[in-house]
Amino acid sequence: MQQAATIVIHLPVHRRATLGAYQDKDSPTPSETYDQNIGRYVDFLKQEGRTRGFEVRTDQRETDPVYTLEERGHEEKKRAHDWLEQVPDFWEWLT
Repeated sequence: MQQAATIVIHLPVHRRATLGAYQDKDSPTPSETYDQNIGRYVDFLKQEGRTRGFEVRTDQRETDPVYTLEERGHEEKKRAHDWLEQVPDFWEWLT
């Protein structure tokens, strides 16, 4: 199956945004939890994306946004963006 769009998650930006969104400010270990589980979360995104026709990749880009979309048309971009809005974020996925 040819991929409709490629979603590139920029891991340093994702890490900053995810840790910034962490709700339990009393917990001393959100960064450790993130670092220990991000690989599994990315694997989850890759698997779920593949079933919807997306390729999910990561890179080490350090500037916003959290992700970029590489697509061939507006409809593919909209579909990928809509999927990203619905997929559980890192903290939701952990629970």
